[in-house]
Amino acid sequence: MFEIAEPHPLSLNADPDILNDMDSDLHGVKRFYPADSLKSPRFTGPYTFARLPHSRELEVLDAVFVGVPFDGGVVFRPGARFGPSAVRQASLLLRLYNPYLKVKPFDVLNVADYGDVVVAPSSIEGTYQRISDEFNKILREDVSPIVCGGDHSITLPILREVSVKYGKIHVIHIDAHLDMVDSHFSQKYTHGTVFRRALEEDLIETEGSVHIGIRGSLFSERELSEALDLGFKVFTMTNVEEKGLEAICREIKAALSGKNTYLSLDIDACDPSCAPGTGTPEIGGFTPREILKLIHGLSGLNIVACDLVEVSPPYDHGEITAFLAANLIFEMLSLVALRSCAKK
Repeated sequence: MFEIAEPHPLSLNADPDILNDMDSDLHGVKRFYPADSLKSPRFTGPYTFARLPHSRELEVLDAVFVGVPFDGGVVFRPGARFGPSAVRQASLLLRLYNPYLKVKPFDVLNVADYGDVVVAPSSIEGTYQRISDEFNKILREDVSPIVCGGDHSITLPILREVSVKYGKIHVIHIDAHLDMVDSHFSQKYTHGTVFRRALEEDLIETEGSVHIGIRGSLFSERELSEALDLGFKVFTMTNVEEKGLEAICREIKAALSGKNTYLSLDIDACDPSCAPGTGTPEIGGFTPREILKLIHGLSGLNIVACDLVEVSPPYDHGEITAFLAANLIFEMLSLVALRSCAKK
C-alpha cells in the first residue's frame, strides 16, 4: 500500500490567521472558492470547473483550470474540442476534501476557472500561437496551469512556455501511445508527434522522464526501443502488471525527486470500457481505480503544470469519460496543492 502523509495543517485550515494570508474579502471569506453545494444546487449558475469562480486575475491566483478546446491535430476520431465543456459539467459533483491525499486543495491554493483559450479551429499553427500567448501570461505570474484539452497536440506549445519559465522540463506522460511518431500524412504537428517535436526543440530533459501505460499495436518493432534510446523510461501495461504500480511509482519518484515536472495524461491511458469517449481507444488500459492509484503515487513530486487531454464527448456513454476526467483533474490539482504545502 502507498504511504499517505498526515494532513498538512494548511490543507485543513479554518484558522483565521491562515485565512488572513489568503485572498479574502472583508469578512474573511475566501474569494476564490467553489460555490457551496449545500446552499445552492449544483445544476444552477454558470458551469465552471468544480463550481469555481471564473477569473483571469492572475496576480492573486496560485493555479487555474484552463480549457483548450482544439482537436485539429487528431488523425482518427475528432470531438475533443468539446472536452473542456463536458469536463466542467462533470466536475459539478466534486467536493472540497481529497481523502486519499489528505488535502483541501481549494484551501491551500487560490484557484479559478480561467476559461478557454480562443483557438483557431482550422489552423494548428494559429492555435499554437494563441496557446503560447495565453500560457506565457499565466506562467509569468507564477500561476500553475491545470489544463483540459483538446487533443494531445496542445501539449507542445504549453511545453514551450513551461520550458521558458523553468528550463528543460521532466515529463511524466501517461498514455496508451508514445506520441513520438515523426509525421502523419507528411504533417509534422499532430497529436501523435508532440513528444518528438518537443525533443527536437530541446524542451524535455529525457533522463528521468517517463512514458507509462503504453500498449496496443505499434507502427514498427523499433517504436519502443527508439524511445528508450532517446533516454526515456517506458513502462508498458505489461510492465505495470509485472512490476506493480507501487514499485513503478517509487522508481519514478526516486528519479524525479526535487525536479520540475510536467504531468500529461491522455484519457486513453484508461481502458475504453471505462473511458470510451476518446479518439484513439486501446483495449487493456488502466481501470479508474488503477489510474487513481498511479496519480496518488506521484504525491510529493514538484509538478509545476499538468494537462489531461483527448476527452471526446461524442463517443462517451453516460458521461463516464467526462466524470473520470473531472476527478483525475481534481487529483492533479491536489498534487499541485501538496507541492505548495511542502514549500511553506
